[in-house]
Amino acid sequence: MSEQGFYRTILVPVDGSDTAARAADAARDLAAASGARVVVMSVAVDRDIMPSELMATGQVSRKDIMDDRRRQATEIADKAADSLKAAGVETRTEVAAGDPAHCIIEHSRTLDAPLVVIGRRGLTGFRELIMGSVSNKVVHYADCPVLVIN
Repeated sequence: MSEQGFYRTILVPVDGSDTAARAADAARDLAAASGARVVVMSVAVDRDIMPSELMATGQVSRKDIMDDRRRQATEIADKAADSLKAAGVETRTEVAAGDPAHCIIEHSRTLDAPLVVIGRRGLTGFRELIMGSVSNKVVHYADCPVLVIN
């Protein structure tokens, strides 16, 4: 916690899911109560581009798909930030590309007195067994407190 007893910066990763929206709402409430600023972050995932995705989208390259994913990530972050700004919360957006958990953890290390507020978006079955969830990785590897919202 900061010197005043509150976190100065709240990092809220968003991916367009309902739990991410609830995390943004929680970050808004915490920021409003504490005067913290909120960094809304979205990540353009750079894995799982399959040849069938290239054909199905009519796009011709990995770069085209990543550009589209960055655009979508920017739209998601901007939408979440708009609701925070409407509530009078100091807000900025960040868009990264890569593995979501890694990007979130690394970005949290660059912030001043951070708290991460993240939605729990559960994966199921085999995929979770192999990959684990983003929120789970952030909880285990972040150097700062993490609040997980269901």
